Parts: sequence; structure tokens; C-alpha cells
Amino acid sequence: MSFNQQEIQAGAAMARRALRKPEPATERHPTQAERIAAWSAQNRADEASGTQTRSAVEQTRRDLHTPGSAFAVGGERYAADGSRWKRVA
Repeated sequence: MSFNQQEIQAGAAMARRALRKPEPATERHPTQAERIAAWSAQNRADEASGTQTRSAVEQTRRDLHTPGSAFAVGGERYAADGSRWKRVA
């Protein structure tokens, strides 16, 4: 004995009615590949338009090229415990 798709759907509908469960949602969720493609396209568009704020990266770049900055050898940095460390390399 074999079951066809219509019998399976009829059995599932009867079970939902008997157990008072709602009908399944017909809304389709995007796949992982579709989500990644959408994110990538949005990210490329943001980078092309220059709307992303990268203040921390820009500040670091400025510090690297500024004489006497905290990144220079001999510059002092604060550790997590509040102590000051001299940069040696």
C-alpha cells in the first residue's frame, strides 16, 4: 500500500483539526545563501556610498601616523587594572 501526497495532506489536516492546531504558515523564509547574498549586497552598497562610520579604525590610523601618539615606542598606555605601561616595541 502506498500513500500519495493528497492522502498525506488530508491526514495532516484532519490531525490539525482534531488537535486544534493552526494551519501552517505559507510565508517563505529566505535561505542562508539568500540572506548572505542580501547582506553582502547591502554591505557593498554601503561601502560604495561611504555611509559606514569607522571612527575607531580611522582614529587608530591617525594614531599610527601621529608622532608621539600612544602607539609610538615609549608611549604610555593604560591597562585594564588602571596601571600605566610603557610601550617598548
